[in-house]
Amino acid sequence: MRAGRLLSGFVVALAAVPVATMLRSTGEVRSPGQAGAVAPANTLAFRGLGDWSDGAAPLTQIPHYPYDGRFTFVRIRYSSGMQRGFGRGRGPLWAHDYPVGEINFLKILTETTNLEAVMEGGNVFSLDDPELTRYPIAYLVEVGAWAPSPAEVEGLRNFLLKGGFLIIDDFRGDWELYNFQEHMRRVLPGHQMAQLDVSHPIFNSFFHIESLDLAPPTFQGYRPAYLGIFEENDPEKRLMVMINFNNDIGEYWEYSDLGWYPIDLSNEAYKLGVNYMIYAFTH
Repeated sequence: MRAGRLLSGFVVALAAVPVATMLRSTGEVRSPGQAGAVAPANTLAFRGLGDWSDGAAPLTQIPHYPYDGRFTFVRIRYSSGMQRGFGRGRGPLWAHDYPVGEINFLKILTETTNLEAVMEGGNVFSLDDPELTRYPIAYLVEVGAWAPSPAEVEGLRNFLLKGGFLIIDDFRGDWELYNFQEHMRRVLPGHQMAQLDVSHPIFNSFFHIESLDLAPPTFQGYRPAYLGIFEENDPEKRLMVMINFNNDIGEYWEYSDLGWYPIDLSNEAYKLGVNYMIYAFTH
């Protein structure tokens, strides 16, 4: 309940000061493609997935931030042969809302909790990268086009069984759900997806979320559902995979600095993201 009151005050601040302004107030953080950005010395070459522009300059390398004790947001990349042609630029499906979505989200996460985080946008890994298991939480989007290789399937299985927590976002419709289910059966044979309601502890891990009726920012003909995969299919055990079906909370994160969506909806998306992180850290 205390967290809920804190958010009420934070909404007022967010309404008066856009997220982009809040970022600049503590030292401007530029996304890797922006003019004047300085990439870290240690970077991963961006090969085979296409280049895209965020409106300023093409992004040809993905920044990599070595572990230094702070929380690092991790996004999963994969090959799909498809690109997006909307939002702030054009690029592979795994990069939808990248990196602005995580930069904005990390600002909110550190403002509302005591968590210290890498603020520049985080790391990007493929599922078969052994370094992935150094990080507790990963974010994967557009799984309607996801087709992991055997090595990626094994990598994700190892990540989850070792205690990793996976957040799925930005996909919709029966066909995309079917594709995701089929590949998750490869990752965790015998495990099923269960629909979650607002009583599940993940929706009360930091902010007290009273309703799951957050309207999707795009494709609004779909009704959002929140699904999960539990350890050993037991709802009393650890939730390993949190699935935002028929929704796209990362879209709210990305555009909260532009005012495209109502403040109250953007804040609900932030509340969900913060709760997911706190749940993962405490389970």
